[in-house]
Formats: sequence, structure tokens, C-alpha cells
Amino acid sequence: MNTKIFNLLLICFFCFIWNACKNRDENDSIRRPEIKPALRVDQQEILSVQHTYFPPLKEGDNNFDGDCDLSSTATLKISDDQTQLYLELYFRAKEPHQDSTEVSGTDAFVIFDTKDAQKKIVKILTGTTDSGHFMYRGDEGLHLIFEPYTVYAEWDMINGVPGGGGKALKLRQKGLANFTTDFTKKGLVKKWVFEGDLDSTFDKGSQPRVTIETETISILVQEI
Repeated sequence: MNTKIFNLLLICFFCFIWNACKNRDENDSIRRPEIKPALRVDQQEILSVQHTYFPPLKEGDNNFDGDCDLSSTATLKISDDQTQLYLELYFRAKEPHQDSTEVSGTDAFVIFDTKDAQKKIVKILTGTTDSGHFMYRGDEGLHLIFEPYTVYAEWDMINGVPGGGGKALKLRQKGLANFTTDFTKKGLVKKWVFEGDLDSTFDKGSQPRVTIETETISILVQEI
């Protein structure tokens, strides 16, 4: 009889020890955080991008009679799946009087693609937007170059330095007078070029258009 009691007590003792060890292991696994491998993040540099956009005719005839108000905005955006970086370029040229001729629209184009669903664009390190407005008056040919804090006409350049005189000089003076604080160096657009034939019926070759050249764009890409 004593042997049976002893064996029963021994079995109970081992069961107690086993349960205690099991509970301790479970508690330790709860307390110990799961060690995950570090995510790899790389910085990517996108060198200067150039793009030209011809917005469609929205209203009026195909003639600005030498006058138009110009507006343009460039914005960087990340796709919903974070694998592509694209640039949205908005441009509008609108006649301020008479039949209010207007060409305007937005063009979106991809400038970077990870080409891998496991690589995500997580951050844009440089400027993400730049915009501005300019009033153009009394000239037949539209050909202006905007750089941060600088406005000049292409035909007003001598060895890369603004100069010249007459109509070109007046155009440059008007450009400086109408240069708005919106056109500032925000780290996205390096140069804007506006072109077009404003005083005759325009076609694809003479329609008002905008060309931009970006600064170098830096982004962070994470491999998940």
C-alpha cells in the first residue's frame, strides 16, 4: 500500500515539474520579442529629367493675339503600390481677353520604377513640387526660359549671359517685373521653357507648350 502511495506521489511530482517548465517556456516566449532581420533601405539618385508637354485646346480659337497668362505646376507622386515614382506636369496658357482662348491639361509620366513588388519607394528626400505664374503681353512669339530667380528670352542670350536690347530687353524686363514668388528654387524644377506662336493659328509645331528640366531627385527604396 505504501508503495502505491509513493508511486502516486512521484507521478504527481513529475507532472507538477513538467507543467511548471511548460508554463515557464510559454511565458518566456511571450516576453522575448521576435527578432526580425533588418530591412534594407537604399538611397537612389534620379538624374535630371527633361519632358515636354503640349496641352490640348480647351476653348476659344487657335490664336492668342500675342497675349496669354501662363501657369505651370510640377509635382512628384508615389504610386499606390509604392513601386513607381511619377511626375505630374500641369500647364495652362489662357488669353486674358476677347474669346478667352485656352490650352491646358495635366500630363503624368513615370521617372522611376523599382520593377520589383518587394521593393517599395518609402520617401522622397528632395523637393516634391514647384509652380508659378507669368503674364505674357504684346509679343508674337513665346519663347521664355525660367530658372529660379532668373527670367530671360532665348534670343536675348550672348555667350550664355542675358544681354541684347530692343524688344528682347523689354521682354526680359517684363519677365522680371511679373516674376512671382511661386517660381522659387524648391529643389524640383531646374528650368522651365515656355514656347509657342501666339499671333497666328497654331498647329502641333507652334502650339504653346512647356518643357521642364528637373534637379537631381533623391528617394529611399526599401526591400521588404
